[in-house]
Amino acid sequence: MSERIPRTLLLFSSLCIFYVTVTQAVKEKTQQQPKFLCFAVGHILSQLDFVQTLEPNAEYKFQFDDDEIFNVDIEHKETRWRLPQFGQLASFVAAGALQDINILKVNLGKFEKMSNYTKAKSVFQGDIHVFAEKPLVLGEPNSLICLANHFFPPVIKMRWLRNNQPVTDGVSETDYYTNEDIFFSKFLYLVTIPSEGDVYACSVEHDGLSINPTNKLWIPEVPNLVSETSENIVCGLGLAYGIAGIVVGIALIFKGKKNTNQTRNR
Repeated sequence: MSERIPRTLLLFSSLCIFYVTVTQAVKEKTQQQPKFLCFAVGHILSQLDFVQTLEPNAEYKFQFDDDEIFNVDIEHKETRWRLPQFGQLASFVAAGALQDINILKVNLGKFEKMSNYTKAKSVFQGDIHVFAEKPLVLGEPNSLICLANHFFPPVIKMRWLRNNQPVTDGVSETDYYTNEDIFFSKFLYLVTIPSEGDVYACSVEHDGLSINPTNKLWIPEVPNLVSETSENIVCGLGLAYGIAGIVVGIALIFKGKKNTNQTRNR
C-alpha cells in the first residue's frame, strides 16, 4: 500500500488518515459510517475509491481535508493532479489505483448477489448554490460556479442555461467530492460575460430530488447608483439639519443665560 501513496504525502505530520470504500449495492443495507484509524485532528488526508453499476462506474482520488489532491482517469489510465504544482512535489502510479478498482468491481458483483440486486436509495439532502467567482461588472468576463452538495449516489446531471437556452461553450466540471458521511458534491463552472437582462440557471437532475430538473437561478444585479445617490443626499440633509439644530440650541442657551443675567441686574 505504501508504495502507491506519493512519498511526499506520507511526510504530512499529525494527519488522521481514513479509507473509504463504497459500493452502491450495499450502502442502504449497511448504513455504516467510515471508521477512523486514529483520533480526529486538525487535518485529514483521505483516499476515496468507489465502483457502481451506473455512470461513472468508478473513481479513485486523494483529498486533503475537503480539497482534491489528484484523481486517476480510469479510462485513460493516468494520474490527474488538481493543480500542476502538486505533480512537481509528489508522484503517483495510476496502475496501483486500477488494481484497487478491479478488486472492488469483483467485490461489487458479490455484494449485488448477497443483496439480491437491491438498489441503493437515492438521497439529496443538500442544496444547489450558484455564485460568481468575482464581483460583477457588466460586460466583463466572469466565472459562474454551481455547487450541488450532499447527495448519494454519485450520479448527477448538471448543465447551464442562459435565457432558457443550453450553454456548452466555456463549461467545465469537477469529479465527485466526498466527506466522512459518504455523501457527495460536485462543481460546474461557466466562463461568460454577463449582460443586463440575462438570466442564468444551473439545471440539476438527480433521483433524490423531488423535482427533476431543479433550476437554480442567477441574475446579474446592476448596481443601483440612483439609490446610492439618494441615500447620500438624505444622509447629507440629515447631517445638515443636525448641525443646524445644534447651532440653534447653542444660540437659545446663550440667549436664555443673557436674559437671566439681565433680570438679576435689575
